[in-house]
Amino acid sequence: MYWDNQYQHNERLWGETPSRLALVAVEYLQKHGLAEKMLNVLDIGCGYGRDVLYLTEHTRGKILGVDISEKAITLAKKSYPENSRIKFRCCGFAELEENNKYDIVFLSNFYQLLKKDERIELRRKIEKVLKPNGLLFLSTLSTRDPEHSEKGTPVSGEINSFVDNVYLHLCERSELEEDFSFLRIEELYKYEYFESRATGETHHHISWILVGGTDTVSA
Repeated sequence: MYWDNQYQHNERLWGETPSRLALVAVEYLQKHGLAEKMLNVLDIGCGYGRDVLYLTEHTRGKILGVDISEKAITLAKKSYPENSRIKFRCCGFAELEENNKYDIVFLSNFYQLLKKDERIELRRKIEKVLKPNGLLFLSTLSTRDPEHSEKGTPVSGEINSFVDNVYLHLCERSELEEDFSFLRIEELYKYEYFESRATGETHHHISWILVGGTDTVSA
């Protein structure tokens, strides 16, 4: 598996600091008086757990981090031992039980890795597991991303999708607005940043941040 190989050779590929989305999520929760509430949080594509740790340190929530990479989950459990507030699980999002509901679904740079049918399935899963008045925090690459835009082999029948070592789908604003129209989109904006990696490389990215909520009863 591509990601197992990445974690095997580089381990904490993106360092120990939290992602921009984790900073945004904590700031939002603090601003709206939610950081002190006992919320259930689901981090899909948690990697080795750096955002799980940050969210746990700055909120009172219970957090489940899931990732399909066995190596990533092994690293997460080694670095941040499981306890009453932190759990890790090696699985795909499709395996998540829909009777388990969450106040927050957190998706940092995960949506961009999913093929079209997988993105559809993920959105359906989010609809099922988000509680009433639940929140989605999502970051994903923009079509303006300097590192990946127009790089690699275009995917037939999928606009803004490429394969360059790994499948990547880049999004426009209108696509995200349509994809997540089942939510009340509160924030949707681009941000530009430079990402340092354990390999010594620095990547230049432009990504979207989306914050959305539901005030309807989950199906």
